[in-house]
Amino acid sequence: MLESKWGLRFVALLLALFMFLSVNDVFENVIDSEEEDGGSEVIEGVPVEMMYDEEEYYVSGVPETVNVQLYGNNSNVKRLQTTRDFDVVLNLSESGVGDYEEYFTVQGLPENVTAEVRPETASLTIQELVTETYEVEAEVSESRIGPNHHTTNVTVSPETVTVMGGESEMNRIQYVRATLSESARITENRVEEAEIAVFDSQLNRLDVRVDPETVRVEIEVAERSEQVPVDYEVTGDVADGYTLNDVTLNYDEVEVFGSEEILSQIDSIDAEVDVEGLSESETQDVELNVPEEVSKTEPAVLQADIEIAEE
Repeated sequence: MLESKWGLRFVALLLALFMFLSVNDVFENVIDSEEEDGGSEVIEGVPVEMMYDEEEYYVSGVPETVNVQLYGNNSNVKRLQTTRDFDVVLNLSESGVGDYEEYFTVQGLPENVTAEVRPETASLTIQELVTETYEVEAEVSESRIGPNHHTTNVTVSPETVTVMGGESEMNRIQYVRATLSESARITENRVEEAEIAVFDSQLNRLDVRVDPETVRVEIEVAERSEQVPVDYEVTGDVADGYTLNDVTLNYDEVEVFGSEEILSQIDSIDAEVDVEGLSESETQDVELNVPEEVSKTEPAVLQADIEIAEE
């Protein structure tokens, strides 16, 4: 009887303690505390937002992206890893011309999350903004042009772009080029979008801003070809009692198409005119004897006017 009575009192005490802890959010606070201390993630490639007067100054030396280590509430850290709902800022609004070592700041984090930026600082230079207009050169790699083709014309639109930067960088500009990023073989006319890149005399890419950043490049190509003479040979004998007076081809030359290498080896194209057994004049199709490497000829077939007379 006493054991039962004390057992009931003990259970009642446990229930009362549980109710007290629940009412005072002790369990929730413990869980939140564990979550707050348990989260840590590295988010890579976070864009850097700079704050400065873009119409008066140009800033160089700042990386486009940084890595951010987040600490704190585990659920919030996981959420931020997915949403990236925060900003990395470099505030230069109070800085004038000169060289600086400035710390990145992270804005938009909840109270229970902290952050470290890697690298912590940027070594940067602020200069007076210089703006100039340059004509764009198009750069089409010869390796992209088919072996049987060559470039006939390359057109850039727009032809000029505006380049903005600090005086030191602007004074080094030698080339403003439209650099094509695609690698597909070009065997017909095509249009591509190309990024503008600005280089110095040593082809080092310069830290400047370009407007527009991309241009339209129209590439025109044609098949490689050469005009070569036709050397024909008459084969066979005309019928008895007849004689061959003349053979005339409708073309003395044909256009041969192929690679630069094969075209350099061709001085003429051979053909045969077969008069075996002919007893009257006629016009005959003549096939051309071309190397296998030749892609085609124009015309593909010649015609021979064959003049036959009685003896």
